[in-house]
Amino acid sequence: MNFGVLIACLIWNGNLVQSNKQEIIEDLKNIIYKIKKSGDDFGPGQTSIPAFTATLSKDFTPPLNKIIKFDSVKTNVGGHYSSSTGIFTPPRDGLYMISATIRSNSAKYLHCELRVNDAVKEKLFGTNYSTGTANAVLKLRRGDRVFIQKDNRSGESMLGRDWSMFSGYFIA
Repeated sequence: MNFGVLIACLIWNGNLVQSNKQEIIEDLKNIIYKIKKSGDDFGPGQTSIPAFTATLSKDFTPPLNKIIKFDSVKTNVGGHYSSSTGIFTPPRDGLYMISATIRSNSAKYLHCELRVNDAVKEKLFGTNYSTGTANAVLKLRRGDRVFIQKDNRSGESMLGRDWSMFSGYFIA
């Protein structure tokens, strides 16, 4: 398969007319990745599909209205999740699958929110060692800030030790 066929695929899908240069490059990388995955050999290379999974390493009481920093990064293709800030920043516009699981510690309640910029997209709740989970397909824009934040209820505790996690990946 050659470059001309890849361009023809993009034109066929209508993406060439509507996309800017960076999106065309990302689309080409995704097509090449799919071809490589199917068994055709294009040699070594990275996928261009951003993906991350991070867990919380220690139990703690999250501060009110603050971003939770999932500090134990398991996967970070593209480096778009920051364990120092707790924020995932999409590198391109598109649909993303975002997931989070929080686990409350002991007999305490735990209320958190999945946020994109300043908007609450999903809410998570757990009590007495139970988990709250959110799985959302979100239309994100390049540069958005995606994170899990503790709400305004005080005295709640969160189980770490890899029981609480934050994850996401690009769909299309």
